Amino acid sequence: MDLSFLLRLRPFLAPQRSRLALFIALLLVAALLGVAVPLAFQRAVDEGLAVGATTVAIRWIGVALALGLLAAGAGSVANAIGAEIGVRTTEALRLAMFEQVTALPYAFHAQSKAGAVVSRLTRSPTAAQNLIQSIFGTLIGQGVLLVLAVITLARINLAAVAVVLAVLPMFVIPLRAFNKRLFAAGREQTAATSEAEHFLTERLNVEGAVTRHLLHTHHAETTAFAAHAARIRTALVARNGSFYGSQFCTSALAALGVAGAYAAGALQGASVGHVVAMAALVKLIYDPLVLMGIQGLGLSGGIIELERIFAVLDLPVHQRVGSRKLVAAARKLTFEHVWFRHPAPGSATLPDLAAETTSAGEPDWAVADLTFSLVPGSTTALVGPSGAGKTTTALLAVGVHQPTRGRVMIDELDLADLSSAARHRAVGMVTQDVFVLHASLRDNLTIAQPEATDDQIMEALRHAQLGTLIESPPRGLDTTVGDRGFRLSGGERQRLSLARIFLSNPDIVILDEATAHLDALTEAALHNAMTHHLAGHTKLIIAHRPSTIENADQTIRLDHGSDVTRAVGRRP
Repeated sequence: MDLSFLLRLRPFLAPQRSRLALFIALLLVAALLGVAVPLAFQRAVDEGLAVGATTVAIRWIGVALALGLLAAGAGSVANAIGAEIGVRTTEALRLAMFEQVTALPYAFHAQSKAGAVVSRLTRSPTAAQNLIQSIFGTLIGQGVLLVLAVITLARINLAAVAVVLAVLPMFVIPLRAFNKRLFAAGREQTAATSEAEHFLTERLNVEGAVTRHLLHTHHAETTAFAAHAARIRTALVARNGSFYGSQFCTSALAALGVAGAYAAGALQGASVGHVVAMAALVKLIYDPLVLMGIQGLGLSGGIIELERIFAVLDLPVHQRVGSRKLVAAARKLTFEHVWFRHPAPGSATLPDLAAETTSAGEPDWAVADLTFSLVPGSTTALVGPSGAGKTTTALLAVGVHQPTRGRVMIDELDLADLSSAARHRAVGMVTQDVFVLHASLRDNLTIAQPEATDDQIMEALRHAQLGTLIESPPRGLDTTVGDRGFRLSGGERQRLSLARIFLSNPDIVILDEATAHLDALTEAALHNAMTHHLAGHTKLIIAHRPSTIENADQTIRLDHGSDVTRAVGRRP
């Protein structure tokens, strides 16, 4: 097992320098005091009990007790500091992974199983925390104690040290075999648990409950989940078997070592005090090894999860995010020979997160040599059959996708060169599928404009024909809309998205089927509101209803990602 990746923890440990220094100092103090205890008992036996000097014996026993208490105190404080180091380091890992996942391009999220990603963000850092706390709370301290115990034992009886060290190689091969099986079973358990969590994430929500009752899939889902549970159980049985085999090896090692040390002392005619000290020191040598065997199950899980964390942190972020700002309001959006294809299935994510396997061959172009401009202040209709590339074009226009070739321009600047804030200010979009938080109306709107006041929020809701939502419920803007907005109708969710546009007020507005779920009366009222409040904005409208696009200044018709309103160049 290659543990070199543990060195990658160094940047996350850097802020803990002062705690690390105090931790190591306390460990050394605890270890020195710990190995001094057997030496004090040796004096109590040889200089006190063996010669009938009771007072001397009691004095040395008192010294041993004091040393033991001090060692325990220093060790406890060190372990508490080590645990805090582990918690803080894990917090830094969790934050780094969240920042990485949120920075990854749209393709990663489109190709990944949401439940598996959530599991990676929540469960992996917790398991890694157990590893880090074991390293800093137990293993380093026990390792220091082991080294000092070996040195001290060597000063008393070199033959005993030789016996202790000679036993170790006898267990290397079986321990390696057990640990290899332990890690294999641990990885299988991790993969099986991740699959089960994805299964639950997909089904245990509002939409899943409705579908389950509509299609009567209760039995099928129970059977499917039982298969996941059985896979987890099989992996756990294999993992536990390997763990207890490893534990037997370490326990047998300790028994043989202690017996060998006693034999060495007896053969060399050691005093009773020396034998007592040797026995205590041998225990201090083997205790860390036994402890590692006992903690092997948790350590293997932590190592696996730490590997999985760094696998996410190593994913390349291909999305360009510039730093340029717009000096004035954005007016014109231009596509300059834009080509775009989606990444091959599975190529933008990790194998154990992928929603589908990697396919052979390269996907076709979703957008092909697309060139057009939105006239400032005008309305452009984007039409075409399903699958023509309309939504993909809209996502390119807001920067969710970035062109494989060509450029999307805001005035004279490449959209990819703009900062996130400038991009948000320049262009906004109402999507077909509206993202709704399980939170209040206020929280669902301030994600578009965090500094918005309640008056501005209520004004945006009224413009979006959602005034009843703040007038009828007793809690007004504090009304919770429910998981994925289940307390709202489809039309209300869509109008909520429009309210975000009214609130953020971008210069260029893209409406992707923005009124598809509305009745004719509400649609007419909303069109009047949009005409009034978005007057002067540059607009790109995707719609199938003739009433939505009948007043457009220009129309672009797409088919298979190409503009068929005029001749299109040959595909490369």
